[in-house]
Order: sequence, then structure tokens, then C-alpha cells
Amino acid sequence: MHGRYGIRGSVSRRACPPGYCGGVSREQRIKFCGVTHPADVEACVLAGAWAIGAIMTPDGPRALDAAAARAVMAAVPADVERVGVFVNPAPGDVARAVIACGLTRVQLHATHDIAAVARAAEVPVTVVIPLRDERSVALADALDCDLVLFDAAVPGAHGGTGVRADWTVLEAHRPGRVFALAGGLTPEVVADAVRRVRPDVLDVSSGVEGDVVGRKDPRRIRAFADAARRAAAEVAA
Repeated sequence: MHGRYGIRGSVSRRACPPGYCGGVSREQRIKFCGVTHPADVEACVLAGAWAIGAIMTPDGPRALDAAAARAVMAAVPADVERVGVFVNPAPGDVARAVIACGLTRVQLHATHDIAAVARAAEVPVTVVIPLRDERSVALADALDCDLVLFDAAVPGAHGGTGVRADWTVLEAHRPGRVFALAGGLTPEVVADAVRRVRPDVLDVSSGVEGDVVGRKDPRRIRAFADAARRAAAEVAA
């Protein structure tokens, strides 16, 4: 399957989309994930969100039921990606969510049926890979999907833990494709992540929350976006 990025497996970075330069976006793309309330969407959009993600799986502190997910996605402007996040879903369930919520892409924490979900969803697919060692990078390069997302490897968890991914793996074993980075990203560390790892997309959830799990803090959202883009501009200069 060729995704909207026009990449497949370990295709050369020459196939990367316009606006990317050596693995760093001239306008760093950011996905704000685990959004649980429509009121939080505006701050993300004002900070230049590339995508808004909602957790559409039954478990977890940021998980939304169907009505809440529709409400969040209804608040997302048409020029911002609407991402549904699923854990080992049935293809039919994903297809129904795409239609009901107007999703423009799906993100899978899945170990099987990735191709079946992609066929059913008919939107670009991101696959999450727990970042353990160089084998994680090799798996990412071999996957037939639109985008891969490296996240911290936390047993029994599927993102949103606040645990930092092992950046040293990506420094030593650069992926041969466009990729996203998640795991422990905050306004305080994101600039270092951009300089060291040079991800094409940044994915943040707990790192821009306040005292209430699932509720985003506008000040932390803005601080995260500003720090990320300053660092991206420095690296791309």
C-alpha cells in the first residue's frame, strides 16, 4: 500500500514529501494525541497542529466512547489531520469509526491484520513500533504502511505513559523512511529530541497536559510547539 507520503518500506528519503529536508521538516509537524475534550482542540490548532489524535480503544485514561470521539473530531478544522488511535482492532470497527468521526488517518498499536485494517479503513495508516533496539528500526523499514511511529517500549502499555523512548537507538540506526517520534516528549526536552533524532513528525500526549490526565494545557502546548520549531529551524539551516 502506498500512503499519502508516497513511501513504502525502506524507500530512499528522496521519496519524502515536499517540505522535508534531511529528515527535518522546515515546518515541524506535530500531532497532539490523546485529546479528550473538544475545548482542547483550539489550543492545539492555534499552535500549528498537523494532526489531532483521539484514543478509540476501550481501555486507558484517555479512551473515548463513540460520542466523545465524534465530538472531538468535529472540532478539528478540515486542514488538520484527524487521527483515530486503535489497539489490535477489528477491521470493520476501524472502518465504521473512520466514517462516523470523519477520520483522515488511523494509528495502530497492532501485531496482526495491519493490511486488513488498511484495506477496510481506506485512509493512510500509521503503525506504532515500540523502540527497543536496531531490530525495531529494521521492522519499521520493512513495514508496508504510510508512516511509522516509534514510542517507548513499556510492557503492557500502548502510549501515553510519559516514558521517554530510547533516542540512542535512532541516533545509531537511522530509519530509511519518514518516521514519527513519541514517548516522554515535553516542552523541556523536545528541542533536544529534534536535534538528536530529527523526526519528521513529533507525537505528544501527556507531555502537554496539566494536572488532569487527558486535558491539555494551552501554555504547555504553545511552549512545546515553539521549542520544537525553533530546534527544527536550527537543524535545517
